[in-house]
Amino acid sequence: MKRLILIVLFGCCACLVRAQHLELPPLFASGMVLQQQTDVELWGWARPGAKVRVRASWPGARAEAVSDDRGRWSLTLPTPEAGYEPRTLTVESAGERIELEDVLIGDVWFVGGQSNMQMNFHGNPDQPVEHAQEILLRSRRPGVRLFRVENGYALAPSDTLRIDGAWGPADPEHVREFSVVGYVFGETLNEVVDIPIGLVQSAHGGSTAEAWLDRATLERFGGFDLDLVPEKIDPVWYATQPMVLYNRMLAPLLPLRVKGVIWYQGEANVQHPQQCGDLFTCLIETWRRYFRNPDMPFYFVQIAPYEYEGANSAELREAQLRVMQRVPNTGMAVTLDVGEPHVIHPARKEVVGQRLAYWALNRDYGHPAFGCRGPEFRSMEVVEGRARLKFDYAPNGLSFFGKEPTGFEIAGEDRVFHPAQARIVPAFWGNEGLEVWSDEVPEPVAVRYGYTNYVDGSLYNTERLPASSFRTDNW
Repeated sequence: MKRLILIVLFGCCACLVRAQHLELPPLFASGMVLQQQTDVELWGWARPGAKVRVRASWPGARAEAVSDDRGRWSLTLPTPEAGYEPRTLTVESAGERIELEDVLIGDVWFVGGQSNMQMNFHGNPDQPVEHAQEILLRSRRPGVRLFRVENGYALAPSDTLRIDGAWGPADPEHVREFSVVGYVFGETLNEVVDIPIGLVQSAHGGSTAEAWLDRATLERFGGFDLDLVPEKIDPVWYATQPMVLYNRMLAPLLPLRVKGVIWYQGEANVQHPQQCGDLFTCLIETWRRYFRNPDMPFYFVQIAPYEYEGANSAELREAQLRVMQRVPNTGMAVTLDVGEPHVIHPARKEVVGQRLAYWALNRDYGHPAFGCRGPEFRSMEVVEGRARLKFDYAPNGLSFFGKEPTGFEIAGEDRVFHPAQARIVPAFWGNEGLEVWSDEVPEPVAVRYGYTNYVDGSLYNTERLPASSFRTDNW
């Protein structure tokens, strides 16, 4: 109890001290990127009841507000089209002034999730990042800016809570500490679209989806114990607790204006795949409300194959696939071919960032030449004792890209699955498809692909985008 009282007193004192001076959160600083062609919201603190004026170096960018009785103020400022011209922004109140320089206007993407998104270029012991040095060699990009939120948790949200983070340029020193997946995503967009890209990383290893949602949302969703006692939070596992990362690592950033979100998470929810599908849908819809954009692009990574204990992660991958299929303006980077059986942080992070970028390039930047979606099972027919499968999102056909077609299983009425052979069959039913069979199953009724914890995915479309694990049955 004494500890809790001291925390509250310290927070109140910090609030009172902050209210005496003009201050901006670290999110608004020299070197930042602001979202283009929208009304961005700026906020900060000043003396209670003080008038705050903001002006920027582009035409029509002036606004003012009055701080409330706690010193908090906010206002909106229109932003122009993206460009590399360095801009300035001035904030004034009660004789105090803050000057921000080298502000770029472009697209801001939020980088969220758990450890596979948080993983930087250092890697972990015996868990390296493939091509880390090569990516760092090319990482001096003036048009990419990085903001990384330090890890932490809070038991309740607060508009006086200061996040730990700072804007930095894309150079080897700063990129090395940043999310590999997030950086490769932003680098790819900057290279192709040629506008400034801001990346705001707030990701925490081992975190559950519920840790990133607010209390009111979780109360409506149901099924969680929200009455947390500070002393009962295990410092090792706090990232699995409801609300605590939202309170500390997301709420202080809101309502940041962003172009969209990229997300890599799910491993911590693998034991509850059905709940996770519904919870993840809730998270996407709720985050769109947080960021005040009901159509905000939300691109996520399907968890990679790994030998989990006590769970079949294919069920979670299936739940994630269904989220993409039913929630508008979402896309999923399939990683069925990049997992490792005994390493939960697979080394091939670069390809994951690129696959996320393909979604944004195709959907948001008018580049349909970049395919973004792998083959998805559509229908099955049995012909002469063999299952014939057709797929969507393989406009130029299927390929194994030289791999042995593994991971296929087939079952009859007895529902016993046997390893199966597979081959690509051109032009049956007027279209290319897949033929799957086993001599052990003369009358097949169901096919599964990659429906185990670990598999080295071998089925692609000709754009080398892999198929997700799938099943034709609902057993």
